[in-house]
Amino acid sequence: MFTDFTSQTPAKVYKWTGKTILIAEDTDCSFLYLKTILRNTEAIVLWASSGQEAINMVREHKEIDVVLMDINMPGVNGFDATIAIHSIRPDLKVIAQTAFVHDNEVQLCYASGCSDYISKPIDKNRLLEKLGVVLGPGVLKSLTSIS
Repeated sequence: MFTDFTSQTPAKVYKWTGKTILIAEDTDCSFLYLKTILRNTEAIVLWASSGQEAINMVREHKEIDVVLMDINMPGVNGFDATIAIHSIRPDLKVIAQTAFVHDNEVQLCYASGCSDYISKPIDKNRLLEKLGVVLGPGVLKSLTSIS
């Protein structure tokens, strides 16, 4: 038996005009997937392909509103990058993302200063809901189509 859960959660429209999201992700395909999810939100999307680059971008771009931080990156990992980012901007929200979920990894995400956590493969609706907590909630699609 197949259950269609798509009708369980009404679709929402997210408009984050003027908001900036930094995606810290070392793989091109993962970055492109996230960018595709965010394409209709009108948010500005920046990309850091390493933890050190994410730290530098937060230092240089004061307009960043939230960081999507891949935890497993070469060099400076996501935990250390998050700690460094909070030394620059203590109130900047960082949402951890990773495919490698170890027993204590979620606790380490929060201990390093992440405000939330999402596991890979990333579900589009879950990601948008989590970003909506920081950037502004979505509006039900049916409400946006009413003239």
